[in-house]
Amino acid sequence: MSRRGMRRVGHIALAVVLPLLVLIAWQVAVWVFSPREWMLPSPVDVLQAGWDARDRLWFHAQWTILIAVIGLTLAVLIGGALAYLIARSRIAWLAIYPWVIVSQVIPLVALAPLLVLWFPPFVAIVLLAVLMSIFPVIVAGVDGLRGVDPDLVRAARGLGADDAWAWRHVRLPASLPRLFTGIRLAAVFVVSGAVVGELVASERGLGALTRLSAGQFETPVTFAGVAVLALIGLALFGLVVLAEALALPWTRRATRPGA
Repeated sequence: MSRRGMRRVGHIALAVVLPLLVLIAWQVAVWVFSPREWMLPSPVDVLQAGWDARDRLWFHAQWTILIAVIGLTLAVLIGGALAYLIARSRIAWLAIYPWVIVSQVIPLVALAPLLVLWFPPFVAIVLLAVLMSIFPVIVAGVDGLRGVDPDLVRAARGLGADDAWAWRHVRLPASLPRLFTGIRLAAVFVVSGAVVGELVASERGLGALTRLSAGQFETPVTFAGVAVLALIGLALFGLVVLAEALALPWTRRATRPGA
C-alpha cells in the first residue's frame, strides 16, 4: 500500500476509534456509578430504545430533514444574493451588513416566540432555520468576493472586460471556495435552527420528540433523537462537501505528482 493509502486508512481508523472510545468510557461510567436510567442510560439502552422507537424516530426525522433542507436552500440563495449585493455596493455594506451582525447577537430562543406569533408554525420554524444558518453564508461570501486577487481583475480589464463581466467571470468563481466554507457551516447550524423552532412551535420533528420524551422521562429515546440529529447534520455537511468537490474539482486535484 502506498504512503497516501496508509494515511487514508489511518485517518479513517482515527475517525472510528475516537467515537468508540467515547462510547466505551460512557458504558464503563454507567457500570461503575450505576445512575438511574432516566438520568443517564447506557449506550446499549440508547441503541435498544432507538431500535424499538425506529418508526417514531423516522416519523419525526422526516419533518426535521424537510425543515433543514428548505432552510439551507433559502440560506444559500438569500445569503449568496446579499453577499453579492454587500460586496458590490458600498451603500449595501453600510445599510445591510450591520443588520446581518445584529441578527446573530439576538438569541434565537428569545426571538422564536415572536416569530410564532407573527407567522404560521411551519413558516416560523423555517425562518428560524434560515436565521441560524444564513450568517456564515453571507460573511464567507462577502469575504470571498472582496478577497479576490486584484491582479486577476486587472488582467481581465486589461483584456477589455467590463466591470460586470469581471464580477461574473472572475470574482464569482474565485470566491466559491470561501463561499462553500460558509455553506458547510450553515449545513450544521440549520439543524440547530430547525430544532429550536420545533421545541417552541411544533408537535412534530426531532426537537419536539426530545422535548416530549424528556418530559416523560424517556431519556433513552431522547438520546436516540439527539443521535439522529447528529447524523442529519453529518449527512448535510457531507452533501455540501460532495457538491463542493463536484463544483470545484481543481481544489481537490494535486498540482504535482505525489502532492
